[in-house]
Amino acid sequence: MKSDNKAWLLLIFLALVWGSSFILMKKTMFPTGTEMVMDPYQVGSLRIVIAGLVMLPFAIRNLRFLTKKDFFLLLVVGVFGNLLPATLFTVAETVIDSSLAGMLNMGTSFFVVIIGIVFYKSSPSKYQYMGLVCGASGLYLILRSQLEFKVGQEGYALLILLATLMYATSLTTIKFKLQHLQAITITSLAFFLILWPAIAGSIYFDAFKPVVSHPDGWKALGYLCILAVVGTALAVFLFNKLVSVAHPIFASGVTYLMPVVAILMGVLDGDHFRFVNIFWIVLIITGVWLLNNGPKKFAK
Repeated sequence: MKSDNKAWLLLIFLALVWGSSFILMKKTMFPTGTEMVMDPYQVGSLRIVIAGLVMLPFAIRNLRFLTKKDFFLLLVVGVFGNLLPATLFTVAETVIDSSLAGMLNMGTSFFVVIIGIVFYKSSPSKYQYMGLVCGASGLYLILRSQLEFKVGQEGYALLILLATLMYATSLTTIKFKLQHLQAITITSLAFFLILWPAIAGSIYFDAFKPVVSHPDGWKALGYLCILAVVGTALAVFLFNKLVSVAHPIFASGVTYLMPVVAILMGVLDGDHFRFVNIFWIVLIITGVWLLNNGPKKFAK
């Protein structure tokens, strides 16, 4: 299969999987829709534990590639690409809708280009400056329209934007610093490094207690297993594969498609959504498109 076709298939599959993950996070915390069964810290830590255990056999096979040179880089990929965002998203979704979380995740593409400009010495063009303004304006208008600036909600939305910055850091690290490693090696070793703090976190937050003590504990665990195995372990491996065959800007394009899936899933589950947000999504996409049309040195 041609690289372009493979990249597009991976992109579409990841959009479907990750677009559904926002509602799965909420379903894990609120399996019946009202009462919280697992708190966000329990979900975040246990999600990484399950995904890490799934990837552990692959990590053991690839431990010989864990060099001193790559240790810190793989730790950055694991912590910023999975460990911290897993908790940041669940904390945010205790207050804001899953569909809005999906829309704000578009910030990943925005930050990918900014990191490329700042850290990889690509001089911004006038189009990139215009893109920065469009992207920032679109994110601001989504926040203003959807949240209505209710007290306390803005901070939770900013947690998601922080997570997207971490995603972008992980993505660019993989593309520009870890190209000499295969996708399965990067994925398994990154999860291997964060598995142990995740286990410690799950013990500290008593993550297994709701599973055995709450009537809906096993239902919550079922949602969590789907989220961890398919939406985390498998999806992260495929995403790293996508990054290896495509430009990081194209790979981050999955965040353009994820909001559509997240919005549809959220609306079906009863989330509130304002039609005007479609215009702000288009504004963000326009901003990223302008950012992508910068110097040839970074665009290629």
